[in-house]
Amino acid sequence: MKSAFLKARLTAFLLGHHLRALLARRVPPATLVRSLQKQLVVSSLFRDAKYSQVGDKVFIDPFAPYFPSPYCTKLFNHNTDGAYPPKPNFAQLSITTLCPCQCVHCHVKNTQGPELPADLLLRTIGEIAEADFPLIFFVGGEPMSRFADLLEFITAARRYMDTRIFTSGVGVNPSRLQRLKQAGLEGVCVSLDHHEERIHNAKRNHPAAFRAACETIRAASAMGFYVSVVCCTTRPMVASGDTFKVVDLAESLGAHSIQLNEIRPVGRALESAGYDFYLTDGEKQTLIDYYRRSNRSRRSIAIVMPWFNEEPDKFGCTATAGQQAYIDAQGNLQPCPLLKVGFGNIRERSFRDIWEAFRSQCRHPIRECVVHRVADELRQSAVLPLPVKRAYELWPEMCRLEATEVFNRLRSIDGAEERG
Repeated sequence: MKSAFLKARLTAFLLGHHLRALLARRVPPATLVRSLQKQLVVSSLFRDAKYSQVGDKVFIDPFAPYFPSPYCTKLFNHNTDGAYPPKPNFAQLSITTLCPCQCVHCHVKNTQGPELPADLLLRTIGEIAEADFPLIFFVGGEPMSRFADLLEFITAARRYMDTRIFTSGVGVNPSRLQRLKQAGLEGVCVSLDHHEERIHNAKRNHPAAFRAACETIRAASAMGFYVSVVCCTTRPMVASGDTFKVVDLAESLGAHSIQLNEIRPVGRALESAGYDFYLTDGEKQTLIDYYRRSNRSRRSIAIVMPWFNEEPDKFGCTATAGQQAYIDAQGNLQPCPLLKVGFGNIRERSFRDIWEAFRSQCRHPIRECVVHRVADELRQSAVLPLPVKRAYELWPEMCRLEATEVFNRLRSIDGAEERG
């Protein structure tokens, strides 16, 4: 099968990378052996994943750089480096609060505020690259609402990182996609929350959202982008089978993967009446079974479930390990888009300084989503994200929660002990 062939290509890429490092005497043999052992542990977590090929590029996951590329090499080095806390995986930079949609489950509530200056964001992109991030997403609001600057941001980032965007599709057209391609954008993540136009538009509170999403998926795929559909699924959708009909639609439009996302209790999801958003263990198991069955089949589309990768027996919650960064459109640095806890603002301090201070407090990935630990406080707070002082009061306790088994296995290969 094609997926098995692509996984074999990845194995060859990894072995070649490690062999070249050994022959160039950049690493001693013992370090190479440990790196290979750790890479096997990490790769085992993707045994049920399906890879996607777009031209000569292979995409393991929407949240991993494509290979072969220096960005993917950097991520693999991060996985086997032995740094503590682990090195970062990806950053998300919100470039605008403006959005034509008002989605019922959106984690972003303020969509009409002032934008951060372009020169500040360009400087921040440079500092994100210096902090060794291999992948950056440009998000919003709707990033197409700031199109001219978006092109400049992608051009600046592409020299150092793989680049993706999240979009509703509203504001996208073939001409704009072509200009994004020329700027160096690699991937387009498009929201599609139902297979019926009426229901999707109602969830997005926009009369043309469905048509825009479908046209964007079709056009972006035809132009050679890696296209990942984003479906925020719900209990009734899983029970009725509507979730799986969205997958069928996305595949028919040419999408390479689809993210079946779990909605968390943040933002507008807390305020939208009439929706049964939150998945129970039963719905999650149905999705897990579907994920494994579908990815082992001959169908072309890959099923991706970010929440499944965060389960205790996989990567866990990486927020406490400092492996991702989210900067909202007001400039607040958060450990995760859904965790409305602020550790500083790039309008007041550089990303470099905020990130180094935050990372100094991080430890390991933990066995549960931090959002649920602070949900009540976030719900009651008059200010979001929580102020810096409160964030640093909460963080030590969060970081002391139990580490994932996978992380402990990786540390044991190094023979390393945790710091206190």
